[in-house]
Amino acid sequence: MLKHFLYIFICLIINYSFSQTKTYKENGKWGIKENDKVIIKPVYDTIFNFDSTSKVCLACAKIKGANPNKYIKTPSITFNCNYLNKNNDRLIIKQFGTDTCSIFSLHKNSVSQYLNNNNYMTVAVKNHKHLVYKNFTQITSKGYDEIYFSSEPEFLIAENKNEGNALLSGLINKKEEEIIPFVFSHIKVNSRDSLIIACTTGQGPNSEDDVFNYKGEKIAAYKKHIELATKEFIVHKIYSPKEYLIIYNIKTKEEKVEYAQEIYLYKEEELLMMNEGHWFLYDMKTHKKSPYDNKHNKK
Repeated sequence: MLKHFLYIFICLIINYSFSQTKTYKENGKWGIKENDKVIIKPVYDTIFNFDSTSKVCLACAKIKGANPNKYIKTPSITFNCNYLNKNNDRLIIKQFGTDTCSIFSLHKNSVSQYLNNNNYMTVAVKNHKHLVYKNFTQITSKGYDEIYFSSEPEFLIAENKNEGNALLSGLINKKEEEIIPFVFSHIKVNSRDSLIIACTTGQGPNSEDDVFNYKGEKIAAYKKHIELATKEFIVHKIYSPKEYLIIYNIKTKEEKVEYAQEIYLYKEEELLMMNEGHWFLYDMKTHKKSPYDNKHNKK
C-alpha cells in the first residue's frame, strides 16, 4: 500500500512540474487553480493535476471501510475518483446496453494512464479497460483486459484472458470489429507495408506465427518466431540455444544469420540494429552494414 501511494505521489510531483495549473488545499480539501482562478473547487480528499495537454485531471474522494476478514477487522481506505476537464465536466463511460460509469477506482496505474502527451488515455471500469480521447469522446464500448493503439491509427490491439487465465491478443478496428482473432500472444503492425504480424510465442512447439493483410486474410505462416515482416523479407528471432536473427528473403528463399539485441524497420529495405551497444544500418538485400548516426530518429 505504501509503495502504491508513493508511486502516485511521484507522478503528482512530475505532473506539477509541467502543468500550468496547480493544486491547492483549503479547509482540508483539494482543488485546482489556473492563474489564481479556481477551476476545480476544493471538495476532494486528493487531486492529481491536469496532464501536459491540460485536458484531464483526476479528483478523488476517500472512502473508509473494513477489510472483509471474519476473524480480524482492520480498517481499509479506498478512493472513488472522477476524471474532470477544465469545465468541471465528468468523464462518463457508456457500456453496451444502458450501463454508464462516472466513478472510477484509484489503482496504481490510474495516474500514469492519463498523465502523458497523448490525446487519448485508458480508463478502467470493473477491471476492464476502455480507450477514450481526452476530450472525453469514447473510442471503445466493450471492456478489455488491455487496449491500445497500434502503429496503424485505424487499428487497436486488444488483450483478453481466456478460460485458462492466459492473456491473448487480437486486433480490432475503431468500430470494435474483429480483424484478427484473440488467439495470439502478441500482435505487431507494419503500417508501411500494410502487414499484421501475429505471434504465438509460448503456445507450444507446433504453434505458428502468421502474417495477415489489413483485411485479416492470412498470407503466410512460419514455425520460427517472426520479429519483423515486410513485403519482401521476414526477420526471424531464434531464442535457443542462443539468440540470433535470420533474415529471410521471401522471393529467393535465402537466409542470412545476424546478431542484434534490438532491431527496427528503418527505410526501404534497411534495418536499424543494435548489437553490444553499437547501432548500425543493415541492408537486407545486399547484407551491407553501415554506421548509424545516433542523431537520427529510429523509424
